[in-house]
Amino acid sequence: MKVSVSPGQLGAEISGLSTSQALTDGELVALTDALLSHRAIVIRDLDEDVGWLRRLGRYFGPLVPHILDQYHHPETDEVSIIARNMNSPASRTTPTPAGSFWHTDLSYKDQPSDAIFLYATHVPLQGGDTLVANLAAAYADLPQSTKAKIKNLTATHRFGWNTGGGTPKLTSAQERAHPEVVHPVVRQHPKTGEKILFVNPGYTMCINELPEVEGNALLGDLFTHSLHEKYQHRHRWEKGMLLGLDNRATMHKAVDDYDEPRRMLRMIVGYTGSG
Repeated sequence: MKVSVSPGQLGAEISGLSTSQALTDGELVALTDALLSHRAIVIRDLDEDVGWLRRLGRYFGPLVPHILDQYHHPETDEVSIIARNMNSPASRTTPTPAGSFWHTDLSYKDQPSDAIFLYATHVPLQGGDTLVANLAAAYADLPQSTKAKIKNLTATHRFGWNTGGGTPKLTSAQERAHPEVVHPVVRQHPKTGEKILFVNPGYTMCINELPEVEGNALLGDLFTHSLHEKYQHRHRWEKGMLLGLDNRATMHKAVDDYDEPRRMLRMIVGYTGSG
């Protein structure tokens, strides 16, 4: 196994792994270290082996079923399907593709996700990339005055808040199981100790300690800052590619620029520690 670092602030490519062979303890430790160090890891040329993918994902923590249980994989609720233009029951019919808004998975839950893994089974000939933003770097570059202002603020998060048609309407049972939650605007990474902006346009509703107009203006400023191109990485998909993201230090967005079939398998690693 080899780790090759990508240019810029985000990403490392992992080579030398195959679904035909079980992952060793040493390889799993190296994958964990790479994700912490580089925020995003990529593995190419993997077969569609749900069992192998689950074993990899489980090493990082418990795999959490997604809120949209109608899109769970038929083999297991630890894997969900994100599909469009596939002419299948799992293919989304929302006005815009799933995840085509900036978000951090499970920020709308009391215990957010530590990491996510996406695996591509079908990719369009053109388009369909995923954008990733580094929220640790974005926080580090904030002016000291802004850091002081947001130090003790909290924000309310809700699934589907500002998704531009990229999420379906929840059932009554799904809504009851996912009420609004409150998180600090600045979160400390439980493994690295870094401070991270923990707000995102898709799920963050408001700043709780400020009047609505002032809070919305502050959120807008934080979003504009954190989405500057210098904090972003564009991931271009290939069939059989796995992308892992440290969900504690990033947010991401699927690019809505394709009309061909696209299908991903997703695993969400649950919360494993404080921060």
